[in-house]
Amino acid sequence: MTTRKEPRCLLLKTAQRILGHQPTNQEETRWRLLQAAAEVFAEVGYHAATTREICKRAGVNLASIHYYYGDKAELYREVFRLPFLDECNTFITLDIEKATLPEALRAFYNWFFPSLAEEDPMTKLFMRLHAREDAEPSGVLGDAMVQAYRPNHEKMQALLCRELGLKKMDAEVDRLTFALVGLATVYFHNRTAIDAFAPHLVTGQKAQELMAERLTGYAIALIGEERKRRASAARAKK
Repeated sequence: MTTRKEPRCLLLKTAQRILGHQPTNQEETRWRLLQAAAEVFAEVGYHAATTREICKRAGVNLASIHYYYGDKAELYREVFRLPFLDECNTFITLDIEKATLPEALRAFYNWFFPSLAEEDPMTKLFMRLHAREDAEPSGVLGDAMVQAYRPNHEKMQALLCRELGLKKMDAEVDRLTFALVGLATVYFHNRTAIDAFAPHLVTGQKAQELMAERLTGYAIALIGEERKRRASAARAKK
């Protein structure tokens, strides 16, 4: 009797948690393709990446990408959707009505800088992917990222409306939402500059933990300033 081999890629551990069972052979093939694709796209970019190399690295036949994803473009889009899976994103599953402001913000920034026993290779890989996409736009993402990120954006808006005592959104909530998101995304979209000027900010478990904690503090301060601004404007109207 032979025993089933251990997962051959990091993403299979995530797949097992999401599926609730040991991945079947077909499911395992899908996730191995995603892992291999993420690596190849991060290394050489979308245009230089070949389906042959991706399949070779995944250990599957060349027809697998067409069978599971249709084409290279859809596989690329699927790789960019990976960080938005609920399993990877505790912020999106958080109960906004019950969570305190620090808890909610910490969950949001921990998503970008997860606190792990050791530095997360997948987080580093996604940062490289974003940096490469910014430097060498693929032209195939379309609104895939917008749609994948929309639930996070809307949840942050709802959190701010709660904190500011608003029944509906306004332009200042929009402005503040992008400011809070930008505190974290700059480290993804400017990874080349970070690596050149201050790599210690994002390297290692302690750095990631500290980054999430600092960004939470910065965000609380920005929200506090918006409260003061609104209070001052309300007094001026009286």
